[in-house]
Amino acid sequence: MRGMRKVLHVGPAISKGGMGAVIQLLASSPPEGWNSEILPSHNEGGAFAILRAWWSARKNLKIRLRDSDVDIVHIHTASNWSWTRKKMLIKIARKADIPVVLSIHSGDFDKHCRKNGNSVKYICKETSTYPVVLSEIWMERLSKWIENPAIIANPVPDVDSTSIRNKNSFLLMGRSNPMKGQKIIIDAAQILLKEGFDFTIHMTGISGNYPGVTCHGWVEGEKRDVLLSTCGTLLSPSKWEGLSMTVIEAMARGMPILASSASTGVFINSGKIIERTPEAFANAMKHIMTSDDWLEMSKKGPVEAEKYSLSNITKEWMSLYNQVMNK
Repeated sequence: MRGMRKVLHVGPAISKGGMGAVIQLLASSPPEGWNSEILPSHNEGGAFAILRAWWSARKNLKIRLRDSDVDIVHIHTASNWSWTRKKMLIKIARKADIPVVLSIHSGDFDKHCRKNGNSVKYICKETSTYPVVLSEIWMERLSKWIENPAIIANPVPDVDSTSIRNKNSFLLMGRSNPMKGQKIIIDAAQILLKEGFDFTIHMTGISGNYPGVTCHGWVEGEKRDVLLSTCGTLLSPSKWEGLSMTVIEAMARGMPILASSASTGVFINSGKIIERTPEAFANAMKHIMTSDDWLEMSKKGPVEAEKYSLSNITKEWMSLYNQVMNK
C-alpha cells in the first residue's frame, strides 16, 4: 500500500522569472503527505533551446507517467506560446489518466483569452483539469472563460524583515522586458536629478549607463538578498503582472512598494499604486524620500505579507491536492 502521494510540477522551473521561482518554492516544500518532483519544460537561449526543452518535456512526461507513481501533474502556464505548449502536456497527462492541476501565472492571460478563449474554455472544463488562479481579481477577470477556479496565491519564502534601510535608495528588480517599465524609472530618475534630489536607483535585469541608475544585470543568490535587504523602496511599474513574487517578498522583508495598477489588491498600507508615467513615479519617490510615510509602510509589509507565507500557501495546496484525489 502506497504512503506518500506524488505531485509532478511541470513548467519553466530552471528559467529566469517569477514562474520558475514559484515552481522551485512549491517543489521544495510539498504539502504534508506529498512528495514532489520537477520536470522543466523551458530553457533560456532562444527559439531552438525553447523548442528542444519542449520536446524533451513531452518525451520525459510520457516516460514519467508510465511509472504510475505520479498522482497529480501540476502544470504551470503563462499565455501565448506557453499555453500552446502546455496544452500538449495536458493531453499527455489526460491520456495517462492522471489529473491535472493547472496554475495560470500570466499577467496578461485575460488578453490571451480574448483571442484564444475557446481553447481555454475547452481545457478548463474537462473534469480531470483543475484550474487555479492567483487572486479573486483574476477569478473575476477570467470568469468568462474559466468557471469556478481555485484561488491560491504565490508563496513568499521565509525571509527576515528589517526597517534599517536607506530611504533614498530604490530597487527595480526583474528581467529585461519593456513591460517591466524600466524606461519609466530611467526617465523618472532624470526628473529627480534635475530637481537636485540625492538618490540611487538599483535596476536588475538590464545593463547600461543611465544617470542616477546602477544597472546590475540578472542577479541571484546573495547579491539579490543584499539588494532586497538594504534598498529602501521597491519600484514595480509593470504593465501587467500575475502576482509579482518580488512585490510580495519585498513586503515580507519590510520594504515599501511603489507599484503600477498591475499590483492592485496585493497590498493595503505597505505600498502605493502609482500611475504608470515617469512624472507620477518621480513624485511618489520624492514623497517617500521627504515624508514620514516610509517607516509606517515598512512596518505594515510583513503583516500584510503573512497571507502569502510559504507555510500558509502550502496548506492551501494540500487542501486542493487532497480534494482532487478524493474525487
